[in-house]
Amino acid sequence: MYNFNELHYFVVVAQASSFVKAGKALGISSSALSHSMSNLETKLNLRLFNRTTRSMSLTEAGEQLYKQIAPLFQSLNQQVSALSDFLSTPSGTIRINAPHLAVESIIYPKLRQFLPRYPQIKIEIEADNNWIDIVKQGFDMGCRLGNDIANDMIAVKISAPLTMAVVASPDYLKSRPLPKQIKDLDEHQLIGKKISAQHATELAWEFNDNGNIIKYQPSSQLSSNSNLRKQVVLDGLGITWIGRPTVEDDLAKGNLIELLEDFAITYEPFYIYYPSRKGHSQVFKLVLDALKF
Repeated sequence: MYNFNELHYFVVVAQASSFVKAGKALGISSSALSHSMSNLETKLNLRLFNRTTRSMSLTEAGEQLYKQIAPLFQSLNQQVSALSDFLSTPSGTIRINAPHLAVESIIYPKLRQFLPRYPQIKIEIEADNNWIDIVKQGFDMGCRLGNDIANDMIAVKISAPLTMAVVASPDYLKSRPLPKQIKDLDEHQLIGKKISAQHATELAWEFNDNGNIIKYQPSSQLSSNSNLRKQVVLDGLGITWIGRPTVEDDLAKGNLIELLEDFAITYEPFYIYYPSRKGHSQVFKLVLDALKF
């Protein structure tokens, strides 16, 4: 019989790709964790990790073991969490990975009314514009545009279709000509977006020209992977391309002006996705119901 603690530790280390991070998550020292993994490797007579002074990765055997047992441990956690169904006050933690735009304009506004009703429920949100393996990273739910989700995931719509907008402040446009065509953006100061630090190229701006998708590659004076862009534009420093829900209030108040409206593109709605395994807790179901469109 193998030590279940060691197998659990192995899953956490594999997810964290770091003994230090895994140790913090488990509440034990990294040295004790490393010793535990060495014991497991000795019992299995297999090397599970490739270790260097700077990095750590799974061996082929480690990858196979992780793929086999990680879903089992997640299922165990879900079944234990489901015991909260017997409590009069639902309690538990739900971890969500979602893009910045979805967090700020869709997820938080819905949770703002939900959280006061369930003070024992904790929500951890990580704003991230990259696609990730939510199971491997320990998230209960992920959120992305469109329902093109892996076959082993369930997708639930949480928003209306997303329309993009090109916007600038009245102050910025005061002494500059309004862009009438997409190419006119070349004559303006642009505020761009990067997906993450790992992506060197700015995100292309997409437009709908009579049913044809036009990609415009901005050459921006300032770019960011956060919604700092909205504040930069409000400060009169340039033009940006942004989700319309983010700037709806400012457009209504006249703080921002929408440009190139005839070329605005509309994407599919945002979806929450999660593993299709059974045994989701009452807390999970309550949060999911709160986010549904």
